[in-house]
Amino acid sequence: MSNYEKYIVKPFDWAKRPLIHHDRETMDTLGPLMAFLNTDMVSEANLNIFVHHIDVKNPPGPDYVEIHAHEVSQAYVFPLPGITFEVTLGEEVHRVESPATVFIPPRLKHTVKIIEGSGIEVSIVRNEKYEESLAEEAAEQ
Repeated sequence: MSNYEKYIVKPFDWAKRPLIHHDRETMDTLGPLMAFLNTDMVSEANLNIFVHHIDVKNPPGPDYVEIHAHEVSQAYVFPLPGITFEVTLGEEVHRVESPATVFIPPRLKHTVKIIEGSGIEVSIVRNEKYEESLAEEAAEQ
């Protein structure tokens, strides 16, 4: 292996792995969640990148993300037209048509709900190990 080949990784289906603050069973009804980058894949990674393939069969889509906050920034990216979603930032609820990006500063309470459509949602969370650090955060509350 070359010096830098370890930085080229293939995504994998997050399958039944948990995500704190997310109802995975309900989330999976919209489509598969793929992990594109995390510390399991590249030990030096300080980003977690997930791609959720979405297809809302019966609008509105289900609630699957509880309101929560992170100690790090996050972004939701909806790169293609075709998805309507609601994002709650603090006390504000915004209805948004894709393509769009939502930046979430550290410690801002938020949630997202897919209303209708199909396409992809990319979630980028700055952190060393998303599921462990958030589990620790939940235990402290």
